[in-house]
Amino acid sequence: MHQHLRIGRSYLLVFLAASLLLGCPFFESEDERPPFDTPFDFSDDFYRLHGIDPDQVINRLTPSHPSAVFGMSRDSTRNNTRILQVFGGYDAVGVPLYYPLPPGPFKPDAFLDNEVGQNARVVADKFRAFIFPRQTGDPLGSAAPNRREDNLFDTSSGYFTENPLGLWRLTFPRYTNKALFTNEGKEVLDKIRARNGEDLDGTPAIRRLSEILELEDLGLLELRQRPEDGSMGPPWVV
Repeated sequence: MHQHLRIGRSYLLVFLAASLLLGCPFFESEDERPPFDTPFDFSDDFYRLHGIDPDQVINRLTPSHPSAVFGMSRDSTRNNTRILQVFGGYDAVGVPLYYPLPPGPFKPDAFLDNEVGQNARVVADKFRAFIFPRQTGDPLGSAAPNRREDNLFDTSSGYFTENPLGLWRLTFPRYTNKALFTNEGKEVLDKIRARNGEDLDGTPAIRRLSEILELEDLGLLELRQRPEDGSMGPPWVV
């Protein structure tokens, strides 16, 4: 039963992708809508309701951005910034998903100084967006040219009910020397390569959260995060 539930959630993400691309809601009520059912940024009130100061979202998208236009959403939780650019990635079980250009990254000062803000901090740390930097690139860089493959999102553990804003802690997996230069590591990586193919570095592509956790447990993958004080870039994104 648990496995069927996970698969069902993954297909919901694919269905969600269709609503993003078409720009219209498919859900009858607020309670039925998962995050990002329309390609608009959230309203300021919705940010504050869920613990985030919208004024502290760095370079937040506006209709003047090249990847956005002015629009009118039928969803009262959204503002008038309609997001045009869509990216592809994978959910926790490896099913492809599509998501709009994030409204912006943020640092600790974006969490409201109250109980709601404290809860937002817990949620933002719980749900990780895995960004895969090139082995020879910036180990904490999120720019597209620095990436070796598409992002993977941890959509497990109650994502749809606990994370209405879609808050993510940026996390950067990097293969260790044990993975790349020992027979034990190469044997494990070859199995993943046979299943998933290769990324732009010629190393095995990672498609599932379970693969990340297994590789980390074996000492073959290191998961790095930016310092929480934001001294090496915004640690979170919405």
